[in-house]
Amino acid sequence: MYLEKDLIRRAAAGDELAFTRVVELFSPFLLAVILPIVGSKETAEDILQETFIQVYRSLHTFRGGSLKRWLARIAINKAIDWKRKGKSDLEMIVEYPGQLEVFKVAPLTSVENEVIYRETVANLQSLCRELPESYRHAFTGYYFDGKSYRELAAEAGVTVKTVESRLYRARRILREKLKGG
Repeated sequence: MYLEKDLIRRAAAGDELAFTRVVELFSPFLLAVILPIVGSKETAEDILQETFIQVYRSLHTFRGGSLKRWLARIAINKAIDWKRKGKSDLEMIVEYPGQLEVFKVAPLTSVENEVIYRETVANLQSLCRELPESYRHAFTGYYFDGKSYRELAAEAGVTVKTVESRLYRARRILREKLKGG
């Protein structure tokens, strides 16, 4: 533990040998964290390099605690960012519909962002019109109208489990539609 703290202190102060030692010590662990997320060893190695660039820039912000956990968080965020780059906003929202709410409340800092948001929502609504009625009701009610599973179940006269199932199937259909073009 003391060795880690001393190593980080020295690396943050600009000691290149100390930073090289951090890289040597934690590369295998971080590669093992990144690889399952991205699936390719070459990509994982690229992300590992990006991770250590970020670590180098951020060392001064490390306030103690588990160094391993801090490094893993940076690596995971880099890997997730890489995965997101390969998908459109619409694909990400279909895959993770909860992001629609984040997307909606995120500050729309530019006219371009506003247009992208409106276009993405319009495309998703258009795709939803192709869903069977029961799936469309569950999906739009939950993700667009903010209704709870219980409210949707009461409206449709079904169980909460049925609503869960309909949401799952709606997302699966939307993903398939996106893959098919």
